Amino acid sequence: MRGLHAKGLMLAGTAAAAALVLAACGSDAASPTAGSEDEDPAAFYEGKTLTMIVPYNPGGGFDSYLRLLVPYLEEQLPDTTIRVENQPGGGGLIGANAVYQAEPDGLTVGLINYPGAVFAEVTGTDGVTFESTEWTQYGRLGALPPLVYTAPDSEYTSFEDILDASDTVKFGLGGVGSDAYYVAVAISNVFDFPHEIIGGYPGSNEADAALLAGEVDVSVNSGGAGVLMVEGSGAHGVVAVSNEPLEQLPDVPVIGDFGDDSQKEQLAPLASIYDLERMVVGPPGVPEDRADFLAEAIFAAASESGYAEEMEAASYPVNALNRADTMELSSTVNESIESLADLLAD
Repeated sequence: MRGLHAKGLMLAGTAAAAALVLAACGSDAASPTAGSEDEDPAAFYEGKTLTMIVPYNPGGGFDSYLRLLVPYLEEQLPDTTIRVENQPGGGGLIGANAVYQAEPDGLTVGLINYPGAVFAEVTGTDGVTFESTEWTQYGRLGALPPLVYTAPDSEYTSFEDILDASDTVKFGLGGVGSDAYYVAVAISNVFDFPHEIIGGYPGSNEADAALLAGEVDVSVNSGGAGVLMVEGSGAHGVVAVSNEPLEQLPDVPVIGDFGDDSQKEQLAPLASIYDLERMVVGPPGVPEDRADFLAEAIFAAASESGYAEEMEAASYPVNALNRADTMELSSTVNESIESLADLLAD
């Protein structure tokens, strides 16, 4: 329907005739992205350029996820040019905004930090122009759900110990507004135990050093860094903020194992957010046939053993999730998007 213009169109009839024309065109006539019911999405991508936006600087984890994916995706889309474009700034917001505002034709996608994007939106961070419920979702490339852990010699060797604490439990975190910070805030808001959140450490390494020195009782970090801390120092992994146990620490319970029904319901979207951490998205309104086709290609590429081996060598896990499962998981988040603001309020 794209390319249909009113200019120069001569209607030599009555208002009834004009109505017939509008009815024949249908509502999609005004939409620049509407595709034909019979359109072959594979044919659409032939000869086109697919832009994949990384909202961070070159050389980091998000950049590696997409750049190492390109040769495998080219095998799935042999007649499509694929380019990776870095748009850093604003803690990932500039690139995320660029993806959201792109033409919804299926030719622009981005790998976003989904938890960071959701938290930025629900906490009213300046510069957010997207709505987390409106992304066209293609799938997940990887996730490193946060791990909550305590020092090797801590009196708190389990999450139950923390929940039953009578003395103030001190959380040491590498910065206010980080993913780790929001985990601590959410846990302390849902469960009733005395606590103090100290978010003034320069980074997670400094927070971990404070944990080992006995300055604080609890630290929170991404699954990868947290696992290294547990395995390297003997720290106690007490709970994973995920729906499934961490592969490297299968005996550590997940956040959904604790609390009453109301508390579990409050924390369910938090676990789902982190399980979707590195999500491939596009702007709202991409035609479904194109989104399905591209999502299948991305999932197939990310499922190649060579890609997983390259990413593992770069110390980044690949646990790809297809489009349908990604959308099902995100529905938990979408249904709770308004209540998340209360959950994350410090």
